Amino acid sequence: MPDKMKTDAAAFLGGQTLLFEDANKMWKQLKASDEIPLARKVLERLRSEKSLKDSIPAQRPVKDRLCREEALLTSKDPELNVAIRHDLAMSILSERFDLEDPALDGDSETLGIAGGICKRRWCDLGQLDDLVRAGRFYNRAAKGDLGEDAYAHINAAFVDDLLAHLGIDEQTNHANAQALRERIVAELPVTGSLWNTSTRAEAFFGLKRYAEATAALGKATQKPETWELQTFVQQLGTLARLHESQPLQVPQIRTFFETLLPNAADSVRSAIAGKVGIALSGGGFRASFYHLGVLARLAELDVLRKVEVLSCVSGGSIVGAAYWLALRRRLLDPRPLARNDYVALVQGLIQSFQESVGADLRGSAQPSKARLLWRIVQGEKGLLDPEVIAETLEKAFYRPMMSGEGPLFMHDLPFNPADHDPAVTGSPDFHPGKHNWLRKHKVPVLVINATTINTAHAWQFTPTWMGESPWAVHESADSIPRLQWSWYQSKAAPKWEITLGRAVAASAGVPGVVAPLRLDDAYEGMKVQLVDGGVHDNQGTVSLLALNCNVLIVSDACGQLLLEDAPTEGLGGQLSYAGRSMSILMERIRLSNFEHLSSRKLSGLVRGLMFLHMKAGLDADPRRLRFSQEPFVVRREPLSPSGVRKDFQQALSELRTDIDAFTPTEGLALMACGYKMAASSFDDNLRHLTELWDTPPNVVWPFEDILKEITSLESATPGRESLLDELRKGSKTTI
Repeated sequence: MPDKMKTDAAAFLGGQTLLFEDANKMWKQLKASDEIPLARKVLERLRSEKSLKDSIPAQRPVKDRLCREEALLTSKDPELNVAIRHDLAMSILSERFDLEDPALDGDSETLGIAGGICKRRWCDLGQLDDLVRAGRFYNRAAKGDLGEDAYAHINAAFVDDLLAHLGIDEQTNHANAQALRERIVAELPVTGSLWNTSTRAEAFFGLKRYAEATAALGKATQKPETWELQTFVQQLGTLARLHESQPLQVPQIRTFFETLLPNAADSVRSAIAGKVGIALSGGGFRASFYHLGVLARLAELDVLRKVEVLSCVSGGSIVGAAYWLALRRRLLDPRPLARNDYVALVQGLIQSFQESVGADLRGSAQPSKARLLWRIVQGEKGLLDPEVIAETLEKAFYRPMMSGEGPLFMHDLPFNPADHDPAVTGSPDFHPGKHNWLRKHKVPVLVINATTINTAHAWQFTPTWMGESPWAVHESADSIPRLQWSWYQSKAAPKWEITLGRAVAASAGVPGVVAPLRLDDAYEGMKVQLVDGGVHDNQGTVSLLALNCNVLIVSDACGQLLLEDAPTEGLGGQLSYAGRSMSILMERIRLSNFEHLSSRKLSGLVRGLMFLHMKAGLDADPRRLRFSQEPFVVRREPLSPSGVRKDFQQALSELRTDIDAFTPTEGLALMACGYKMAASSFDDNLRHLTELWDTPPNVVWPFEDILKEITSLESATPGRESLLDELRKGSKTTI
């Protein structure tokens, strides 16, 4: 879309007056260009008539249509929190329509939009009642004529199939879906328009008449914009998954998708398997090394090329940013990309990361004793300076991975992959959020998570914007104002830019250890202070859900709560008590996060969930009473369910969560543990998604020897005790 249209829209929103005809044309053009947030704002202002030179025409159909369109755009606006945008959309629609009035039956426009809002709410929030409501609205709308595209009828069939699949009135819903599709193929005339063709093709597809569905595509007289096909492809991908356990193994299904997307047939794998997101938790370099092992196994399985979102926190941000830069460098290389390239990429990352950690990040940022005392006297909120950490991170970890010199700004990171094809995407510039679904080798959206001290909200850094996204703010329960996010505008607003090192330093800024990172003068009358992302969301899953990922891989290597046999007494006990209380709260948040993800998996919203944590499968026997009458002791196996020796897993789970220099042994053991646990968890939780992975090749990793040791069933080995001793000592090192 021309920049002039955006400029004109900004002027209108800023108070410039327009004639109704011009403002009406403006939002339509923005919508047609997939600029949904801006289109919504323009339409909202138009309906308020605050910046119109004239008035909205008094005819009811005009005002009805504007109301419906604002409701639709509100429900689709990614800049609004999913917890409120669909409810807001329904309230807008209800301004002019009594949605429960039977007189509306057959009104496909109004009830079709209401059904779409409920369906999107179900997709975002996982409440089954919303899917049931969507089906009710769509079926009421389908009582009317088919119209030109039978929009309500085909969506009623789709929702009925989903409900039947979930076991709700299975026979009736399935029969109703079939009847609606049979009516469409029998009665809907062929016009060749985009949505007419799409509806007929989906009807045939839903009836498993795949060859006829493919033939229907050939009747199209309009070539759609690629972005217009995304929802259609995703809906068909869901149907294919309902029909077949391995849809792409059915030749007629494969032919259909190759005809629909001849230059991007592999994109259907994403539609069938789901949108994959990885979250890398905090936990210092302990977490970083563990995540490297997880990435190694995912590279072997050919999963990494399907990842569309990479959400990182603290120690996960340190290694996640390094992985993203390594992938960026490879995607800029014009040589064809193969699955072995991802293995080689992780192997290279392991080597470079070990070298960088060996430089001792904390030691490099540690001030002298005199300087440390001065910081305390000055009232600094942390022992370490985040700006020094940022400089050290860039120098040791990030700048060597990109050409050039000087500061490495976030706004310098966006790029066009070497294989980006404007003929396929319809755009000369690559945008991961809009074009990733078409790619075989995805470009993950990098999200670096921090926490705003001022507001207690999550703060995100990405290569294109920063600020407090509405994703993590629930306005119905949170009265603290959100700090507006914005795209980087280094020329117009030099204070609204940040280096990669500073972003990661903020994400990894443990409160009390690292002083908050300051962003002064960006907001009127505010001095923003950012700390560790783990304070708000230590697993980084909020960003995955907000970006609509439905296959979640969560690598959690944070410092979990340990059993405390005897609480400390005296003055030290008071400090310990306060710290322990905070740790209990954080542990409860971690467990609640896991319960939330599990419930989404059970509801069917999340197609796959792989949640790793370092204590998974370790024994947690009840402490026996001194006078216990139980005559037996449970015999325990040496390996945890993931196949790691429990003594090693326990020692590794208790290693320090620091950013100091880890020994080679500590790093390799953590990688081996992450690798083995990822292998086991993937088999248990994601193996059923056959479009997601491939048979792993034999790869030699630098942690092979330690992997054999930590998975050994032998009662004793020559090096076991010395290795365990070194790992157990590693837990004693403190910041």
